[in-house]
Amino acid sequence: MSTKAERTTAYIIETVAPVFNKHGYVGTSMSDLTEATGLTKGALYGNFENKEALALSAFEFNSKLYLKAIDEQLDVEGTSLDKIFSLTKFYKNYDAFTLDMGGCPVLNVGVDAQHNNNLLAAAAKETIKEIEGKIALVFETGVNKEEIKLPVTPLQFAKQMFTMLQGAITLATITQDRKYLLNTVAYLEVLIKKELGK
Repeated sequence: MSTKAERTTAYIIETVAPVFNKHGYVGTSMSDLTEATGLTKGALYGNFENKEALALSAFEFNSKLYLKAIDEQLDVEGTSLDKIFSLTKFYKNYDAFTLDMGGCPVLNVGVDAQHNNNLLAAAAKETIKEIEGKIALVFETGVNKEEIKLPVTPLQFAKQMFTMLQGAITLATITQDRKYLLNTVAYLEVLIKKELGK
């Protein structure tokens, strides 16, 4: 059973995570956070050392949700290709998945923090590496089981795949046009069948 303080901290993180994700570290004011949570500035700082610690916790919260969703897609029954296609299917509706978060946390925080918060920028970079590693592991397992053949190393292919997905997310977000995401995923699925099929 969690304590009242732990529940308050969890409530604060969950409530401010989409606020930071939408407005960025610099763009989020303390009044935005007090308004969202209904708590005073003193109550917020009673749970977090400073705004940066709160922003980092907020990103970690969204990042965990994202990584959990990736794990769920890659843990489905079947071959390595079944797992990869489960992931591409997830990305067809990625905008709906990130709606409550305030958008893609990797994109939003990764770009926003680049020049104003080294800790947040490093956390976003770490999440990218973790996702690429998860995808690469599926490819590596597929190669070892002789389910697929790869033209490059598993990590290189995973990085290229994630680059295409993240690029599509970026353009779909900027233009507010889902076709960037849908068309890229469709192309990626064709490419994977063609390149990796035995």
